Parts: sequence; C-alpha cells; structure tokens
Amino acid sequence: MHSQDTIGARVQVFSLVALGFISATAFLDTFAIVPVLAPFAKRELCATNAEAGLLVSLYSLTNLLVGFYSGVLLDRFGRRIPMVVSLLLAGGLIALYSVVRTIEAMMVVRALHGMSGAIFVPALFALIGEYGKRNRTLAIGSAGALIGLVAALAPPISGLLVRGYGERNLFLGIAVLMGLAGLIALTLADPHQRPEREVWISPRAVLRYPLPRASFLLTFGMTFAMGLMVFVLPVMLEEAGYDPAYRGRLLGIFAGIAIALMLLVRRQGMLGGAFARAWMGVLALGIGALLLPHAPIPTGTYIAVLLYGVGFGLTYPAVHLLVFEGVPLHLRGTALAMLYAFYSLGYVLGPAVSGAVYAYGLAGIVGVGVSGLMLMSTLAWRHARMGDGE
Repeated sequence: MHSQDTIGARVQVFSLVALGFISATAFLDTFAIVPVLAPFAKRELCATNAEAGLLVSLYSLTNLLVGFYSGVLLDRFGRRIPMVVSLLLAGGLIALYSVVRTIEAMMVVRALHGMSGAIFVPALFALIGEYGKRNRTLAIGSAGALIGLVAALAPPISGLLVRGYGERNLFLGIAVLMGLAGLIALTLADPHQRPEREVWISPRAVLRYPLPRASFLLTFGMTFAMGLMVFVLPVMLEEAGYDPAYRGRLLGIFAGIAIALMLLVRRQGMLGGAFARAWMGVLALGIGALLLPHAPIPTGTYIAVLLYGVGFGLTYPAVHLLVFEGVPLHLRGTALAMLYAFYSLGYVLGPAVSGAVYAYGLAGIVGVGVSGLMLMSTLAWRHARMGDGE
C-alpha cells in the first residue's frame, strides 16, 4: 500500500509539472506572437492598419464564438485527447504563420488558431483543478502565476528573437514548443469520468448554477478593464512623451504584483473566499481603469497600475476556482470553456470601446461603469454560494 501511495504521489507530481509546462507553452503562443504580429503583417504581407488590427483580434473573436460550445467536447470525451489534438493543431497552424504570403491566408490561419485555443485552455484548467484537488486554490493560483510570468517575459524575449532571427523563425520555434506540449499532454492520465449519454451537457445547463453566472460577469469585468489598459496605457504615455521602456517598467510592476498575489493566496477561505476575492479584484480593476487616463503622470499612473496588479491577481484564479467548483463534475469542461468565451469577449470589447471614447475623455468612466455594472449584477447571487469555503 505504501509503495502504491508513493507511485500515485509521483504520478501526481509529474502530471502537475507537465501541466505547468503546457500552461507556459499554451499561453506563450499568445504573449510572444501578438506583439510582433501586426508589424509583421504590415511589412511582410502588405496589410493595411485596419487589416493588421483585424488579424490580431481574429484569435479572440473565433475563440469567443467556439468557446461557448467547445467545453461540451471536454465533458463528453474527456480532457486529454481534445487537448492533445488542439495543441498539435495549434502547433501546425502557427507553423503556417511562417509560410503564408498573403494577408487573406494569414487571417484564415489566425481564425483557425483561435478556434484551437478554445479547446486546449479550458481543458488545461480542468485538468489542473482535477489533479490539484488537495489544494485547488494553490494549484490554480500557481498556474496563473506561471502564466503571468510568461506574459511578462515573452514579449521582450520575442522582440530580441525577432531582431536576431526574424518573425518567421520565431513562429516556427513556438510551433515546435506547442507540438511538444501536445505530445507531453498525451502522457497524462485523464481523471475525468465520462457521463452517461442521457446526461444533459450544454451551456444552458451551466447557466442554471449561480456561481458560474456570477463568475462569467466578473470575468468580463476583469478583461474589459484589462483591454482598456492595453489600449489607454501606451497611447497616453506616448502622448505625454514617455518612451516604450517606461511602459515596460509599468507593465513589469503590474505583472509582479499580480504574480505575488496569486502565489500568496494559498487557501480557499483567504480574504473571505473566492467570491469575495473576485469581487474585490474587479472593484480594484474598476478604480484603476478610472484613474489610469485621468490621474497625473507618473504618480497616478503608478497607483493605477498597482490597482490593476492587485485586481488581476485576485480575480483571475478566483473565477477559475468558482467555475470549477460551482458546477457538477460532468459540466466542468463546459463551464470553463464558457468562462474563456467571456474572457475573450472582454478583451475584444475593452480596447474597441476605449478607443472609440478615448478622444472624448470618457475611457476611464466607461471602464469603471462596466466594472461597477458587473459587480452590482453579481450581488444578487452572493448568498447562493456553492462550494466557496473551506
């Protein structure tokens, strides 16, 4: 019995390490590619500004459309095989980035790439939650911190690689890593028990439960505020005469605070539980969104970025935990896929709306308004908590 327990513990450790590698690689394709994609499209594919902008956003758009139903695959057929197929498919599509020669072909590849991401990301977090059942808060928080580290390091590293080897070689390198992640995923055991055929699995079934509904709104509030920052921060600093290095320092502060919080919150009941953490996080993001375009530079900007780091660090792991534990076992994949659909929706609308109202000085007001609306909408479900405590 002792040797079996030891083997089981080793398998679990290996699985969590493998999932850590997959987490870093799965998000590397976003954080390393996005900063170089628009300039590459304009220079190499003769894209217009509008075409380059659409190319970047196509990933989130198709991810959003497919995400509402991709989770049904995970609940019907398990996590491992859909994740393996989607990672290998993503690797092949990223490899195509390096060979296409027209903007139209690149848009098709980019759209398909977004569809593949709608499968492997929710599958990844479903497996993290299932393997980390002894302390899901720590497991999900650690994964979030690792992803935050990738978000902080990937853009400057990809910039250096592009300078030395070009975008097409960068795409090939990331494609190889995605393929490797798919092969590693193939070695994982799948703890998910497939439900009987007559069990109802659909997005509508998920929406019957209060915690996922609240989590989806909080996730949208989080990513809308993040999308606002993605647009407003570089534009505002450039207008004020600050160089890109200064913006990089601010984003480094944001990432450092978010990562630290994700690692420090190690128990589910800390700071009032996952729902309270997510609620406080979106509140901090809303205040940060209000301050960002209106507070004086540099002091006010540092305060806004600090609030953004606190908000994202509290909200990101919490909403995953709420969704995972707020639905029955047979709906977890569907619920996590829907979470990422709302995640993508915020990143699509946040920059677009902020850009439309920025010239009128309304970006901060819109940002805090959206966050406030999401917070007020979730209060009605505050007392319908399911599995949100020690």
